[in-house]
Amino acid sequence: MGKKKTGLSWSEKISYGMGDCGANVTVALCSTFLTAYYTDTVGIAAAAVGTMMLLARVFDGVTDIIMGAIVDKTKTRWGKARPWVLWTAPLMAIALILEFNVPGGLSGNGKLVYAYLTYIFQNCIVYTANNLPFNALLSRMTLNVQDRASAATTRFVMTQLTTLIINGVTATLLSTAGWFWLSIIYGIVTFFMCLICFLGTREHIGEDAETGVVQVENVPLSTALPALFKNRYFYIQSLLFMFLYIGIVSTGSTTFYFCNIVLNNLGYLTYISMATTIPAIIVNLMLPKAIQRYGKWKLMIGGAFLMALGGLIIGAAGSSFPLVLLGLIIKGTGMGPIMSGIFAMTADVVDYGEWKTGVRSEGLVNCCTSFGMKVGIGLGSALCTWIITMGGYDGTAAVQPASAVTMIRFGFGYSGAIIAVICLVLCFMMNIDKYIASIQNDLEAKRNIK
Repeated sequence: MGKKKTGLSWSEKISYGMGDCGANVTVALCSTFLTAYYTDTVGIAAAAVGTMMLLARVFDGVTDIIMGAIVDKTKTRWGKARPWVLWTAPLMAIALILEFNVPGGLSGNGKLVYAYLTYIFQNCIVYTANNLPFNALLSRMTLNVQDRASAATTRFVMTQLTTLIINGVTATLLSTAGWFWLSIIYGIVTFFMCLICFLGTREHIGEDAETGVVQVENVPLSTALPALFKNRYFYIQSLLFMFLYIGIVSTGSTTFYFCNIVLNNLGYLTYISMATTIPAIIVNLMLPKAIQRYGKWKLMIGGAFLMALGGLIIGAAGSSFPLVLLGLIIKGTGMGPIMSGIFAMTADVVDYGEWKTGVRSEGLVNCCTSFGMKVGIGLGSALCTWIITMGGYDGTAAVQPASAVTMIRFGFGYSGAIIAVICLVLCFMMNIDKYIASIQNDLEAKRNIK
């Protein structure tokens, strides 16, 4: 029997959060700046960028399933999920540098091909091999629901701080260092954050008390896949991830255009980031106690409602910066519980599957939720480009038409509100909290028998 783990230490929770901070350096930079880099610096048409980001997600679905099966079959002394965070750390840095350095000497088609190859390499291969095992890691660190909620909350606070810093300093660094040195700096930061995550965490489920070696059960794909299809919550969770990230990334990608074109001041980007992330951080600091009292499910429903309300206010605000900030504060307050809750609930979905079918499959469950998240990122980026293209946006033009301004406003506000309503409906369907006490007790008893 593995050793009894009474709770995760704060050092483990922070180290776990560092892994997501490393990945989030890439996500934050790409979500806010990659589309603008392609359209305004490289000169690729917005519609071509959107099509590329959408088509890449088809390939992403294949790599997610493959990676999920690989994680389930991985057996090392460090466990099955944690070693991948180490192995992919240098690749995360290299992929980011390649993505933001399209050679200027290439033809228009050559630039598009290079963008396709590096975007697929970074998002569909390297990020998949890093982030899918990382998400699976939490379900292998502890069975304790409160520990998971606390770790997820810590993770989210840290990633929001990372996003705030990236959005706050990138424009300044870009004007002095340029894309080449900027990507190298961020690549190095990504590498070391992933390394800290590997060194500071452990897979305690199945860990031998004397040797520290993790005893991993090898679940055949022929067994894990049918069990996965019987887990109804993985379907809902995958859709929730997808629509949540469509909303986050589509509005995030529009931020650059909104500040530059609608507000006529790119410097507002920092304030917009602060208005969204600081309320989310404050709410997350209060979440562990709130989750103990109300549960993740109710708080996620409230969060989705606030995100929809905030999006409506932003859409109605026009170019009124104070009203935009008000909408962002409300939206950011809602993002706190839904973002922390959805990642902690993924571990609950793994437990539910084992409780329901007797088969534990961290890899496949997380491949489905990871696929939902990354499809959301791809569709969100594509949605941004489609919306501004419908308005007639031209990245090389000195002045944009009024229709482009209108569509940028829609993309930054109302489209986010519509997607938040869809997330609200999915949150209502995701009530796994009603089973959580029985799941935890039964799985703990099962492991004690072993």
